[in-house]
Amino acid sequence: MRMSLQSRREYLRKMQERYRKAKTRAEKSHILDEVVHVLGYHRKHAIQVLAGKTTILNSTTRKRHRPIMYQEALPVIQLVWQTLDYPCAERLHPVLLKTAEHLAAHGVITLSEQVRQQLAQISRATLARRIAQWRSPKPQRKAVSSSRSISKLRSEIPVAVYDWDESKPGALEIDLVEHNGGSTLGHYAYTLNVVDIVSGYSRRRAFLGRSQAVVFQALTLILSEWPVTPWGLHSDNGSEFFNGLLLRFCRQHGFELTRSRPYRKNDNAHVEQKNRQFVREVVGYERYDTPEAVEWLNEVYACLDPYANFFLPMRKVIAKERHGVKVRKTFDQAKVPFDRLVEAGVLTPETRKRLDKERQALNPLDLHQRLETLLALGPSSFSTKQEIEERDLVFV
Repeated sequence: MRMSLQSRREYLRKMQERYRKAKTRAEKSHILDEVVHVLGYHRKHAIQVLAGKTTILNSTTRKRHRPIMYQEALPVIQLVWQTLDYPCAERLHPVLLKTAEHLAAHGVITLSEQVRQQLAQISRATLARRIAQWRSPKPQRKAVSSSRSISKLRSEIPVAVYDWDESKPGALEIDLVEHNGGSTLGHYAYTLNVVDIVSGYSRRRAFLGRSQAVVFQALTLILSEWPVTPWGLHSDNGSEFFNGLLLRFCRQHGFELTRSRPYRKNDNAHVEQKNRQFVREVVGYERYDTPEAVEWLNEVYACLDPYANFFLPMRKVIAKERHGVKVRKTFDQAKVPFDRLVEAGVLTPETRKRLDKERQALNPLDLHQRLETLLALGPSSFSTKQEIEERDLVFV
């Protein structure tokens, strides 16, 4: 069996140390015989290596003096990367040119023919290397949830899990995110997160407390504005979802209401991921317990929702292959949720026309900047709706 370069170097360093400590000619000759036998070296070459007269044991790497490509397009790539909230190369690459043209249509940038050609030609691997050199301001946080509840109606709601390769849009996962700052004492805000597991389309709504009536009101508001007709609702075992209001609502509209297995967060994996990406990483873990804070949260979501659904690309698992205890996943090309709905053919002509017109009128860079301004000011700077409008921060 042929030894790897790293293994040969480790072996030669050990033999070189023995060779230098050898006192007699016979000892050195014996070491040379061993190296020649193990590595197949010529005896004269083995002498040179063990005597340190070659560079074979040096771990210096050769530097390639090759000019950096796509220099002209790098400022545009960085602006698109910032506009789409610093995605990875896998998500950025499929929509790079399309988003740049969208920004150019809004007058944010000017695209020359050379830059267009470079944006179209750059590979995903090269794009990843360029992005790795830029620092993202996004914090890396882990989502923590302390929700625990028991429902009296759990026996009427079946335990089920959506298929990981579900292809029919309208399968929705719902969940609540607490904004208690680490303490469950008192009254504080919650965010209701709703996501379509097929397209990735998602919406959020904040409110104080988690009474069944408040949660149901927020959920029906979100569903009334959903672009397609849902066919299923899936939640965890929180009591805020297990009530007669929601059960009757689902039966009247023909929705399949299901729940996760207890203590199995992966049964609600899609909405848990959105909880982290679009709630925790955006508004953090602070405590929000005032009407002004809830109003601020909803202003953030009014800007975030169209930004995420129209412009932020996402990837989906299209294949799984198990190797022992490990599962190797294959992902498709990154696409924005709205484009996935269009490709699925589930939008009515009127809805598609309305949403497409809405997307064309939006500037993703402007949305991103508005969102950062809202987050920088925080809820303490927003006392009334009128004050928000005076600051020109309301998303219309």
